[in-house]
Amino acid sequence: MLVYTDSVDYARTILGHGADLGSAPASEPSDGVRRLIEGVYGGAELRACEVERDSPWNYLFLAEVSERSQYDLLIELNRDEASLPDRVLCLAGAGSRFHGFKGRAWSAPRGNTYLSVHLRPARAIECPAVSFTVLAAVTVTDAIDAMPGLEHSARIKWVNDILIEGAKVGGVLAYTQSVGKAISGAVLGFGVNVETDPDIEPTPFVPLASALRLASTKPEECTQKRFFEELIAALDSNYRQLSAGNYNALLERYRSRSLIIDREVVLCTDDSGDQPEAIAAGRVVSLGDDLELVIEGYDQPFTKGRLVIGSLEDLSSRKN
Repeated sequence: MLVYTDSVDYARTILGHGADLGSAPASEPSDGVRRLIEGVYGGAELRACEVERDSPWNYLFLAEVSERSQYDLLIELNRDEASLPDRVLCLAGAGSRFHGFKGRAWSAPRGNTYLSVHLRPARAIECPAVSFTVLAAVTVTDAIDAMPGLEHSARIKWVNDILIEGAKVGGVLAYTQSVGKAISGAVLGFGVNVETDPDIEPTPFVPLASALRLASTKPEECTQKRFFEELIAALDSNYRQLSAGNYNALLERYRSRSLIIDREVVLCTDDSGDQPEAIAAGRVVSLGDDLELVIEGYDQPFTKGRLVIGSLEDLSSRKN
C-alpha cells in the first residue's frame, strides 16, 4: 500500500512511529492518482512510503486537515471519468465542509475517523441502490465490536446512523456509478467519533452524540489508530462477501443490529428542520431487501424520510 501524507505527525498517529516516510514515491503517479493528490493536498509538500506490501488496499491518502469533503472529491473524479484505481483510502484527521446524509452538516473535530473509500467492483451487485450502504453500516458495527469494551454495543438507526446507548457515534454514506448493469465505481464515506464527541445542538433526530472512548469500559484502548485498523479490515472482509454475491448475509446482519425493528418511530419528511413534519408513525415491523421501512398500519413501505425514535405523542411533548 502506497501512503501519501502532508503531516508526518498525523501519519504516525495512524500508522505508528515505525513508518518510514520519505520525500516522494519513486514512480510517477497515474493521471487519476495525480488528480486525487491535487484535490486532497493542493500544493502542500508531501511525504510518502510503502507499507504492508500484502495489504488489500492500494493507496492511503492521509490529510491532517481537509478543507473539503474527500467523499465529494472522489465522487467528482468518478463523474469526470478520472480513472481512479481500485481500493483507495482517503483519511482526514479533521476538516471543514464535511456533510452527512442528504448534505446535512457534519462536525469534524480532531480525534475522530473521517474515511472516504473508492472501489471499482466492475461487476453487477445485488440491490445496488442500498447494498453499499448496508456494507458500510455493517462494517462500522464490526469495527466497533472489535474495540475493547464496546463488543455488541453498536446499533444501526435507519438508514445510516450508528448509535451506542441512544447516542449517535457515527454515520455512513454511499454512492455508486454504473456502466450497464456493472458497478464501475463506488464511493463510501465513514464518519465515526472515536476520541472526541462533537459539540452539536440536539435535535429530535439526533438528541445525543457521543464518542467510542466515552462509551467504552476501556477508554484508553479506543484510539484512532486501532479503530482505523479494525475498520479497514472489516471493510475488506465485508466487501469480499458482497462481491461474492452474499448481499443477503450482510443484509441479515444489518437487520440484526437494527435499532428500530419492533420499536415505535415517527417518520418525518427528509427536509424537516427544527420542527419535524411527520408523515407516518407506528411500530416498525421489518426492513425490506432494499431497506424499505415497513410500519404497522400502512399498506406501502417507506423508502425516504428521517426517523425519530418514539411515538407521535412523545414527539409532540418534545415540541411543547
